[in-house]
Parts: sequence; C-alpha cells; structure tokens
Amino acid sequence: ATESAWLPGDKSLIVPPPDLTWPNNRTVSFGIYSRDADRNVVYDPGFAPGSRYEDVLVPVWQIHPIKTNEKAVMFNLHSEKNRQRALDDMLEYEVPTLTAILQLVQDSETRPSSILFFPVFDNFETPEDFPVFDNVGMPLVNGTNVVGSISIVFSWDTLLQRILPNYIKGMICVLQSSTGQVYSYSVSGNDVTFLGEGDKHDPKYDKYKEVVQATLGNTAEQIGQVDYLITYTLVMYPSQTFENEYVTNRAGIYTAGVVLIFLCTSALFLLYDYLVEDRQQKTARFARQSANIVDAMFPAGFRERLYKSHQNNNNNSGSKANSRRSSDNDEATIKASNRTNGENRSRSQSPSRRRSSTMGRKIVTLQIDKFMKGTRSAPKDHIPTNYSNGDDDKPIADLFLDTSIMFADIVGFTKWSTERSPNEVFTLLERLFWEFDELAAQHNVFKLGTIGDCYIAVTGIPNPIEDHASLLTQFSFAAREKVREVCAQLDAEGLDTLKLDMRFGIHSGAITAGILRGTKSRFELFGDTINTASRMESTSVGGKIQVSAETAELIKLDRRGKWLVKRDGMITAKGKGELQTYWAEPNPVGSRVSFSDEAIDHLPDDDFNKLESQESDRYYQHEYDKQEEKEG
Repeated sequence: ATESAWLPGDKSLIVPPPDLTWPNNRTVSFGIYSRDADRNVVYDPGFAPGSRYEDVLVPVWQIHPIKTNEKAVMFNLHSEKNRQRALDDMLEYEVPTLTAILQLVQDSETRPSSILFFPVFDNFETPEDFPVFDNVGMPLVNGTNVVGSISIVFSWDTLLQRILPNYIKGMICVLQSSTGQVYSYSVSGNDVTFLGEGDKHDPKYDKYKEVVQATLGNTAEQIGQVDYLITYTLVMYPSQTFENEYVTNRAGIYTAGVVLIFLCTSALFLLYDYLVEDRQQKTARFARQSANIVDAMFPAGFRERLYKSHQNNNNNSGSKANSRRSSDNDEATIKASNRTNGENRSRSQSPSRRRSSTMGRKIVTLQIDKFMKGTRSAPKDHIPTNYSNGDDDKPIADLFLDTSIMFADIVGFTKWSTERSPNEVFTLLERLFWEFDELAAQHNVFKLGTIGDCYIAVTGIPNPIEDHASLLTQFSFAAREKVREVCAQLDAEGLDTLKLDMRFGIHSGAITAGILRGTKSRFELFGDTINTASRMESTSVGGKIQVSAETAELIKLDRRGKWLVKRDGMITAKGKGELQTYWAEPNPVGSRVSFSDEAIDHLPDDDFNKLESQESDRYYQHEYDKQEEKEG
C-alpha cells in the first residue's frame, strides 16, 4: 500500500531522508503511531486505555494538510485524552462532537482551539426506511454504524470573528466549556484578541452580560441531556472601551441640536399655520359675503343649477384659463311684462284643492361661466359669440304656475326724502328693508329686490309651496308692523317718520323666472302676474294690504277667509280695467259676524262676499279718503 499510494504532504513520508534520525525519519510504513505523556512519537499499542471503546483505532488521514504539520498522518487520534472523549461521545451518540479546548501542535503561542468530529456511517439510510435484521430475523434498532469521522480543527478566535458587526467595539467574550475551562477574548468587529486563561472582564459590567449557549445543530433535540457530551457557553460583557465609544457627550449635543431644530421647525410651522389660518378666515369671510350676495340675487334651485352647469363645463372643457367672475351684479329687479299670459286658473267651489305643486317644463341649463361673463366687452349691437344653439347654451328658466308676488311702497316717501339728507334717506331704507329681510328668512319668502322705496317679495319660487298666498299675506302682516316700529324709532331720533306709512299689494298666478344674461346677469321674473301685483300696490291705501281676487280665492282655500274683507266697489287698474279686490287683515275691523273656518268654507261665494263687506267697506272707504286727502 505504501509503495502504490499517493500521499499528500511531505515525500519523506514514503522515503525517509538518510540524514534524519528517529522520529524525524518516520514514514507511513512505520505504521500507526501515538504520543506519550511527553508528546514523544511512539508505536501505538493498538488500544486506548481508559476509553469506552479501547480497541478502536482512529488513524488520521489529512485531506488538506496544515502547513508545518504535513507529517500528521497515521496518527491515532484515539490515543490523546482530549480527542478520546470527543471520539467516544461520537461513537456512543452518533452525533457531531467537540473536544475540550486544546493547544494545537502547529501553534507556537497559546491559542485555544478545538476539534469537531463529524461521524461517517456505513450507509445513508435511516432504520425506519430500510430496517436491518439480525441473524435470527429480529429487526435492529439502528441499521447504521459509525465507521469513520471527519475532523475539523479550528481556533476559537477565528470563530469569534463573525459573532459581532464591524461597528461594535470593545466587547469581552468569556469562553466556558463544560469541562471547566475558561478563556477570555476582546472582540471589536472582526478583530479578536486573546486576553488569557480565566475570566478577564470588568465586574462593574456584570449587569450587562449576555449568555449564549453554543450548540451543534439539533444535537440537543436528538439525544437530550447526557453526561459526557462537551458543551460551550459564550458570555458577552461590555468594556471600558465600549463605554468610551458610546457613552459620550455627543448624545447630549446631538439631542440639544435636534431639540433646537425641532423648536425652530415647530415655530415655523406655527407661523405658517397662523398665516394659513388667517388667509383661510379672510377667504371664508369673503366667500360668505359673496355667498350672501349670490343668495340674495338667485334662488337656491337656480344657484344649484348654475353650479352644476359650471362643473359640467369644467369637466367637458378640460384645463382652461380661469374664468373671470363678474362683480358688477346688482340686486335682482323685476321687469313687468306687457303681455298677458292668459293662464288664470279656474278653481272649484268644493273644499277639495286642485293645486299644482309641480314646476312647469324645465329649461335646459346654460353654463354658469357664460352667464357670469355676459358680453361685457362686446359692442352693443354685437351678438355674443359664446351664445349658440347647443343644449349647453340654452338659458336657465322655468315656468312656475303657483306663485304669489308682493309689492310694498312707502307712502309719502318722495316728499319726505326731498326734505332729508342722503344719509337720513338711506338710514330709513336700510333699517326698514333689513327688518324685511329678516322676516323673509323667517317666513320662507324670497326677496326679489327693491326699486327705490318699493320692496318686492315672492313665494312659490324656486320651490313650490302649498299655501304660498297665505304665507306671503302673513309676511305682509309682519312687515306692516315692522314699518310702524321702525318709523317710531327713527322719529324718536329726529327723522320725522311718523307721517310715513306703507301700502301693500299681492297677486297670485303663473310667473316665468330665470337668469337673464347681459352686461349684468340677474334673476328676472316675467308675466302678467307681476303687472297685476304692481297694480294691487298702486291702488292700495297706506297701512293697508290689498289682495287680488285670485289671491283671495287661495286664502279662502287655506281656511283663512276670516282675513279677507271685500273692498267696497271696484278698482280701476291701468291695463286691467275694473277689478274686485280684498283687504287683508289678521283681525278685521268693523261689526262683522265671526264664523268658523269650516263654516265659511261651506258658504257660497255670494253669501261669503256679502258677509265680508257689510260693515267693513264703509270703514276702508273712509280710511282711503283720509289717505288721499293726506297725500294732497
């Protein structure tokens, strides 16, 4: 075998050099050797005294010889005490084992090392998959046998190079074996320094220690707790070097810097938040003011359609230049139309009501930006280029069948205003019309606008109201009381307003309402109902509320006929001819008989009218004559 075998390492293992003597001239042919207590090379006796497996020989064969130790071939590992225990454990438990800490031959300085023995079996199968039977046919518990081992020699300082990250410096590692051996190392990243035998850590860092049990794979799960197996424990401690690295004033400096940056950033954010909040409040105030103006100009239903039209326009047109918003919108005014709509409703004398609560036909919307832009920069005789026949360009307008409109004019205002300063005139109008606006909001009445000293309000627009006529009449009652209160207050301030009064006129009927585009877009009403309501006011008497026959009919249907007193004689209205009208009073004056609403509802119209006019006509005629004489 020695003549034909190829041996790694020194060639002198086959042919001894003639100038060397024993044991330096030892060759493989010399056979298996061991060492005595003085580590001298001797012939191996063939057994290991004191071992649990005395007759087992474990001659080493180096696959990769260590430099300066190439001749460590055919050495019986089982003959050395430290190796012997690990080999016995491997043979007994058939698991990888470690030796106790030893000093390797090739190390000239103290360097704790160990050997890992990994068992080599005669086959790779497990007993469960391939059972083995004895010579009488009984299955063996284990069908594998250890026939060799792979030994790996290592030094602990090499292993400890990989237990900590590179940035950690100054850790003390105390290596403890179950045989009682203790060695200490200083570990700084990949740099490991052997400190000596024993525990070399500083006791003041005992409370920071970390203990790690070093195990080999799943050995503990395979065999459990045993008596012979050698185990290791790593105990980690910080050191003064570690403390100096991490316990510094830099943390306080960094903290102070971070706090300062945080405070400055917080101050900037607070300042920014204050500026943003202030800007938002200004914007909100401006928006509320703008909304109030828009609310006064356009009813809710029409506003929603304007906003919707504007949104659709933005979605369809994509990114465009921001539309200019017109700020020149005046209060909406009413233009009386000279044409008659001929849509007087006929109502049955039966108590059942046939009121239409639905709006008329709906007109397709016109985009809000086109309405608000109007044709401000265009010549008067030029037709706007943005007005086309498409569906998106049709005006926003509706026909409202069930509405009531009120005109209220200050009697004696023209003469009084010529004797007063502009400030006093506007003080009266603002104080009075402000009170009217408050009442309109309470009574669900829409303020259409003012023309001079004339206040115009309407019900049934934009949302249908069942009792629009009665509702507007109630508003007129309250408005008349406010006129008297305001005039009394201003008279006490020296404005001489007690001689002023206000006359009211109400008519009910169909109205066409919508937004009229022009140089100043506005909400407009058209229809003969407006003309008639104006005539009701102009023919009324100061301090009185005159309603048309159509409005009176609706009030009766609302079971409020006791408010009505038929006016004595017919009135002559411009463009209307002679009309029968009624005075409206919450508590009529005169020797009039009181009936319940239910009884009045069942009276024929002739009887009802006769009942209303008996005594009160003379009173109202007298009041009318007095007013005419007063106005000169």
